[in-house]
Amino acid sequence: MALRRSWIAVLTAILLVAALLPPTAARALATKPLTITITKVRCVDDCRNDGLEDSGESAADFYAKVFINGAEHRTPRGAEDQELIEPYWAVTQQVDENAAGVPVAIQIWDHDSTSGDDLGDTSPRNDDNTLDFTVNYADGRWSGDVNWPQSCATGDGDDDDEPRVEVCFDVSTTPGADADGDGLLDGWERNGYNADGDGTIDVDLPAMGADVNHKDLFLELDYEQGRNLSKEDVTAMKAAFAAAPMNAGTLSGTRGGVSAQPNPDGTRGINLHVDMGNLADATLREGTPAGTCHDGLDNGADGLTDGRDTDCLTLDGDVEDPGPGNCQNNADDDGDGRTDDDDPDCLIGDPLGANGRGNMISGLTACDLDAAFYAAKDQMFDKARRLIFRYGISANPDGCTDAPGGSGEYGGNDFIDFNNNGVSVMHELGHTLFLDHGGFEEANCKPNYVSIMNYFTAGAGIGRQGGGRVLDYSPPRIAFDGATRGNAPLANLVENQLNENVIPDGADPVNRFVFVNGAGRRGTHDLDARPDWNGDRADPPFDNPVIANIDTAGLNGEPVECMNGTTDGTLRGSDDWSFISLPFRQFGDSANAPVNRVDTHEPTTARLDQIWRDLNTTDLSVAVTDSPDPVAAGTELTYTVTAANAGDNPATSVRIVDTLPADVTYTGGSSSCTASGATVTCNLGELAVGASARVTLRASVPAGLVHANGGPKTLTNRAVVSNLAGPDPTPANNEATATTRVVAVADLSVTALQADAPSQILIGQTLPVTVTGTVANGGPSTPMNATLTTAATASTGATITPASVATAVAALAAGSPRTIQKTVTIGCAQPGPHTYTVTGAVAPAGADDSDPTPANNQRQTTFTVDCIVPIAINIVPGLNPNLVNLAHGVVPVAALTTRAGEYNLPLAFDATKIKPETVRFGTRNGAAAHGAPPIHNIGVRTLSIERGPLEIFIDLDWDMLMTFTAHDTDLTRTSTEACLAGSFSPRTGETYRFFGCDAVRMFP
Repeated sequence: MALRRSWIAVLTAILLVAALLPPTAARALATKPLTITITKVRCVDDCRNDGLEDSGESAADFYAKVFINGAEHRTPRGAEDQELIEPYWAVTQQVDENAAGVPVAIQIWDHDSTSGDDLGDTSPRNDDNTLDFTVNYADGRWSGDVNWPQSCATGDGDDDDEPRVEVCFDVSTTPGADADGDGLLDGWERNGYNADGDGTIDVDLPAMGADVNHKDLFLELDYEQGRNLSKEDVTAMKAAFAAAPMNAGTLSGTRGGVSAQPNPDGTRGINLHVDMGNLADATLREGTPAGTCHDGLDNGADGLTDGRDTDCLTLDGDVEDPGPGNCQNNADDDGDGRTDDDDPDCLIGDPLGANGRGNMISGLTACDLDAAFYAAKDQMFDKARRLIFRYGISANPDGCTDAPGGSGEYGGNDFIDFNNNGVSVMHELGHTLFLDHGGFEEANCKPNYVSIMNYFTAGAGIGRQGGGRVLDYSPPRIAFDGATRGNAPLANLVENQLNENVIPDGADPVNRFVFVNGAGRRGTHDLDARPDWNGDRADPPFDNPVIANIDTAGLNGEPVECMNGTTDGTLRGSDDWSFISLPFRQFGDSANAPVNRVDTHEPTTARLDQIWRDLNTTDLSVAVTDSPDPVAAGTELTYTVTAANAGDNPATSVRIVDTLPADVTYTGGSSSCTASGATVTCNLGELAVGASARVTLRASVPAGLVHANGGPKTLTNRAVVSNLAGPDPTPANNEATATTRVVAVADLSVTALQADAPSQILIGQTLPVTVTGTVANGGPSTPMNATLTTAATASTGATITPASVATAVAALAAGSPRTIQKTVTIGCAQPGPHTYTVTGAVAPAGADDSDPTPANNQRQTTFTVDCIVPIAINIVPGLNPNLVNLAHGVVPVAALTTRAGEYNLPLAFDATKIKPETVRFGTRNGAAAHGAPPIHNIGVRTLSIERGPLEIFIDLDWDMLMTFTAHDTDLTRTSTEACLAGSFSPRTGETYRFFGCDAVRMFP
């Protein structure tokens, strides 16, 4: 009690400190969840009429208080009057997102209605009853009074403490104990399971592939010698669970199971882990590719593909035309660094290594879930796995009298199988997942329940159009990866109101269901087709209503469990996947007897084989689809041609004759097809009743077809199906066409664009600039008419024309780039550097043509030109002509101040703003670079004589006079013109270039 008071005092102090802290602005804190799960509470000291309980109060009524980061949570009370409970109370608290370590405290209380509740001692520390530890949020592990992986604590029993209680717990960094709802606590999946709470991990779930964000299902499958499942069986089972829908198990709680959330990782599937120890099979082959029975290929080059190949009974488990085994040749045949039994390809179950426990059982005498079964389980099954693994045995029935095909617990964890195949094992496993023979009920053989739990499909699986089968619960998958599925539950079937116009499941184009028709014949039928309920083999017309006993045994009397004489039953479909319960703790467990065993024993292999052989039904039709549509000229077009048999008898020699459009060229297709010109003939062999077969034909579309046609062109493909062995009663559906629009698609691009621009231009002057661009066609359609549009812009104070011009580029061919030249005219009205931008963009010229990659359709070039101010100068003011003595003369030159328009100049110019040190005097093309500087680099502000025929006029505005040494210039004896170039600063911070020329006469 002292520590109880101290705990309250600590909490009071914390609250007092918090109250004294200065207030802060209210804001939402980002948080993350932490969950503590109490898995077990057990009295260590006496708690029946003593200790925690007073005399006459029986045993304890436990509940827990869990403090996470100081926040108190109180759990519900467990079962009354118990010394041991496994309540799995889960308490979640949001903590600061930046929290690294989170303090947790656990108290175990006994509820007393007649007196105050009593606190048990769970702390190993003296004088304390509260279990304290800190969770490291990064890895979900803890330290303190107990340290991970220790997950149980017991009070120390000091004299000042309360009676001792053991508490076991787990930690999860998710908002719940089991985020994915697979029955495995998140902490187990993240860090392993410590069955006895000591310091050792007993079941290393992470090493076995457990994923806290994805549902896991663990099965240990022991076996008698020669009775183990095959690799193909295990692969098919794992594929079925891997394709489980997102909503698997989400509704289980409505039927007494435990509901689960969709996988937190946002993906489909349940990871089925099958532990058969290190059992290997020498007949297997290292490096065998997966999915060969549903890849559409004739892997063995025997003319049989996928379900038409007898190797491919189970489409997602079997291997089409497997090669010889190499799992005992002491070689690493697939280059994965593993040899023979060390290679997962050679193992039948999962490669769990040291964590595997599956074993062969010798001397087993079990004939059911009987005492012998549980004796074997007690010996072979690691008890630390009891909350994690389901357990099954593949057994030999030879020593049994009237042994069943199998037996399992409904919603439990145990089963025995005598049929030794994947369908039967997955059937029994389904029982442990809370599924019955009618899904939610015992009623068996319902046609509208498409699941391997149904005896009609429990022998070999769910038939698929095109042959083969899959193992699945309801609704069965359409795509092998489970991306699409049929509907479930399917609509009720009332046996005296059957309607042949109603398709059972129009959303499912691949799976089949089984029923007994009005003539007593049992057969399979496509789910997406109208059923022949009365068996008159005369459809159409389709009858309504029909009265038939559709859920009874077939003419061979199997399965006897379904034998009935009623024709007025209402048969209800069922959705399996939504209602499976992966957790099984809630159903209870027994070490020596089954709990809630399924009442009906499963049919044996011999009986199931009779049912499978009896499943048959037997008009050809053809359908053609094209892809892609529209198709680009220069690419490949694929036609998919599907033939189907909806008659009562198999079509034993089916042929498809496909006439390709004259414009295309056949490039290949399915292995059963051969081509002669535009005619392609495909021999499919036998097409079973209700089955379909598909071929693909590939044809190349000429790259220039659209260009030659002057625009898009429509192609028509025609396919005809026939049965060479007999007539077809409904020939109307024996022919089909597909029309495809051919368009031009080409990757046009501007690969280069450049301008041959000058470095400077006089204001008021215009100059031509040549712009050169290169355009290309990257295909696939070629040639293609294109248009190159050149757009030009200039900065303020400058001009460039034309602003835009379009140039036709006819028949631009792939591999033959075209160079286009355009001339633009530039000018400027303001001094200084100006920027000019030219953009070239190419596009298809035809309205129906397209370019798939517009990013490379344009290119831009930019150039800068310095705009020079033209000025008037007067060489040797007062003389005309202007005489220059090249050998010894000094040449006076006046830069004249002018108004805009004076001397026909575009801008006013103040010559006094000239910077003499920048001035050079010489020829028109050489003054700036090679001319002479002013003598002493000075200029004199003066009123110069203006230029004219008679140079006598002075306009009274200040000019600048500079003198130059004639022989320092680049003038020659033949020069007739001399020019002045330099810089001036009209305003502070502004400097521009100027240029002016005057006539000269050289002497001597």
